[in-house]
Amino acid sequence: MHDHLYHAQNKEGIRLSAWVRRGKLEDLFLSDATIGNFIPESIFWGKVQKSLKGTGGYFISLPEGRVGFLRNSPPLQEGEMILVQVSGYPQQNKQIPLQSRIVIKGKGIILTQGVPGINISKSISNPERRKLLLIEVEEALANANLEQDDTGVIIRTSCKRSDHNIKQEIEVLLASLEKIRQIQAPSKPILVATGPSVHERAERDWLPDQHFVVQDITDKIDDFGLWDLIFDNTGEKVELGNNASLYIEKTHAMTVIDVNSGGINSMQSAKRISMEAAEIIPRELRLRGFGGKITIDFPSMNKSDMNEVEKRLNLAFKNDDVPTKLIGWTKSGNYELQRKRDRLPVNEILNI
Repeated sequence: MHDHLYHAQNKEGIRLSAWVRRGKLEDLFLSDATIGNFIPESIFWGKVQKSLKGTGGYFISLPEGRVGFLRNSPPLQEGEMILVQVSGYPQQNKQIPLQSRIVIKGKGIILTQGVPGINISKSISNPERRKLLLIEVEEALANANLEQDDTGVIIRTSCKRSDHNIKQEIEVLLASLEKIRQIQAPSKPILVATGPSVHERAERDWLPDQHFVVQDITDKIDDFGLWDLIFDNTGEKVELGNNASLYIEKTHAMTVIDVNSGGINSMQSAKRISMEAAEIIPRELRLRGFGGKITIDFPSMNKSDMNEVEKRLNLAFKNDDVPTKLIGWTKSGNYELQRKRDRLPVNEILNI
């Protein structure tokens, strides 16, 4: 049975792409029409406003009077023009996060400006396939006659399929990167390239590894029950069985996950429930679009059980597409992590 990829847009301009497998919501992208072009991967020429002392960061003027924040930058001068890329969605009432190293993503290839070298996904384990991919990328780079030789390449998991035309894709992406580089610094902030829409992002990131039936259901979204499916899968409570559950609550400062043992207080049950929770937490965060600082309150466990739960968390997040840094256990027994804000929070967009 094929998975389904549904594209839709409601009357308020909210666009969505939903990955549904056997009636279960696997992944979700949402957009907000009010954000305009200030979406992840959009590229701008911006103007340096001022530095934030002690952080290595700079406030950057963008078009339409918007302001971004660039972290970990080399020294810049006030008034200097700089090419920047939107790296994620901002928190409410905060600046747009920016990066100065331009990344161009394709279905099978990612180009990284300023980070030279070729890296191949560990999921591509066949030695002959890895060798062939490396040769194709090296030939494409050699034939490109790049003005700068600091371009790196990441070969994504989807390239393990032999039908993926990696040479053609890398040539297209290299041409796009060179076109961006050739735009001279203007006197005021301008948009250089717009990031992918949620529909484009879904087809780029999901389709290469899956076999989908793709449907645009904009006019029939209620008939497919998609809103109900989204609401049912993005609420605060997630059932784990045997009265156990976890609650996911987003506050202004962080996201808090409370793993509830359902009144069963044995150490054995605490470990079992915590392991189950650790397995599904990446998916639950992904579906809700939650990022930033996240704290998990697990039931009380002994040290060895805590170590096993942490290993399960590491494995679960390793298979998740959203960059996440696992920080570790606090002195009070909670677990902390930091997650990239590469999606919009569903509860804010849909007011749920």
